[in-house]
Amino acid sequence: MQQLRARWKRITDPSQFDLVPTGPGRVLDVGCGSKKYPGAVGVDIAADTDADIVHDLDVFPYPIEDDAFDQILMQDVIEHVVDPIRVMEELHRIARPGASIQLRTPHYSSVLAYGDPTHRHYFATVAIRSLAEPGFAHYTDVRFDVVHVTLDLWLAWRVTGMSWVANRWPYVYEQYLAFTFPSMNIRAEFRARK
Repeated sequence: MQQLRARWKRITDPSQFDLVPTGPGRVLDVGCGSKKYPGAVGVDIAADTDADIVHDLDVFPYPIEDDAFDQILMQDVIEHVVDPIRVMEELHRIARPGASIQLRTPHYSSVLAYGDPTHRHYFATVAIRSLAEPGFAHYTDVRFDVVHVTLDLWLAWRVTGMSWVANRWPYVYEQYLAFTFPSMNIRAEFRARK
């Protein structure tokens, strides 16, 4: 019974989808809000947050030196910016070679995507992958290696196994099943290729 409770707690714990550094080094929390990752340098547009650097992410360049961070976290931010590709170029500039860049954003099938009127973009897994490896090379010269792109489904679809199906065959899931079995978020990790 105790194992069952522990498993249930693990499955229902919303913090399992929060971004955390995957390695050592200096951490930048982009769009940190009031929940900056402990020990990270935070950047946010609002001064009444945990930000160490108050800056609009749509204004380039960011007031951060080149090759400054080993880990960059961007949780629930990319959907708010005007130009996601330009933001990724800027993150590439401030990332050290091989740095981890993690992002989380609501999936296009999620109520979270449409529940915030400040969201400007809605993403599918193919769009998130294209932030690392643009399908059209003329958009940007910046490249990242994709470590993973993961769909986080709502609890009902995690316990029934649909989460496994969605992550095993994401393109099929997004084409035929996403609005029947909606996802919450897309999480991704990239490595800066320099």
